[in-house]
Amino acid sequence: MKNWLKEAEESLEEALIAIADGSIPPEHMYMLASVFYSKWQNTNNSELLEEMNEVTEEQVQHDWSCDEKSKYQYKFYFVSAYLYCFVVAGKVDELKHDQIMEYVCSQLDLFTEDYSS
Repeated sequence: MKNWLKEAEESLEEALIAIADGSIPPEHMYMLASVFYSKWQNTNNSELLEEMNEVTEEQVQHDWSCDEKSKYQYKFYFVSAYLYCFVVAGKVDELKHDQIMEYVCSQLDLFTEDYSS
């Protein structure tokens, strides 16, 4: 699990740097997940990346429809989307993804308390 934590932490750090200039709103940081997956996993399979984008978008939009303010939990959504790319790619199953997310969430500060930043 420590390897997954490192993977999540490093991808989050790079994503935060990528949005630091303000060109990408924080709540859209999850859209970078497949880009970083592609970069670090050395893949450029456009069909796979498109599927990752579609699945991620569907999951995030569903969550936001249930609680609009959840979009402010952008660190969580990025990490979840990034790690879910491994599910879409067939490298882990959904149960393993859930276990990884549970561990990562217990180790990293992915949630804002005031729910608006």
